[in-house]
Amino acid sequence: HKSLERGPAVIKGDMNAPIIQTFFDENGIVVVPAKRKDINGSCTKKDNNCKGKEIRDSRYNDMKATMYLLGNAFRINQTKAPDNLPTVQAAKAFFKELDAMAKTVTVKKPKTMDKEAIKHYAAGLDILDTYLDLVELPPTDSGHYEQEFDTLVGVSARIT
Repeated sequence: HKSLERGPAVIKGDMNAPIIQTFFDENGIVVVPAKRKDINGSCTKKDNNCKGKEIRDSRYNDMKATMYLLGNAFRINQTKAPDNLPTVQAAKAFFKELDAMAKTVTVKKPKTMDKEAIKHYAAGLDILDTYLDLVELPPTDSGHYEQEFDTLVGVSARIT
């Protein structure tokens, strides 16, 4: 969903758009929220700071891990190495295109009309459709990915 949301900004060539920059920003989202680490309401640390640290990462890194793990789950037998699976190969081809795009847009001053980034994004979308077909998910143009998804663990396991 978040990857496809970037489409209009990429097509316009606005590589400075917040939706593109935050997708690749490694401090963009909170993966694990900070929790208090006190015991029965009492802080046992010397500095009286029992607030834990949150873990942050980018939507892109989150997507890479998810796609690799899902691709690895679609296997016929356990004898093939994960890198030899068609699903994992498609995911890695997608990562290659988006990694190339990320290199051009995560610089201090990204180009406003970066044809290379647009080319990598378009190639990545084609590969993404192949990947989605291999893991038995609807294609990108099906309308399933236009709705907002909740990314919290355990909220809902359904795509619809």
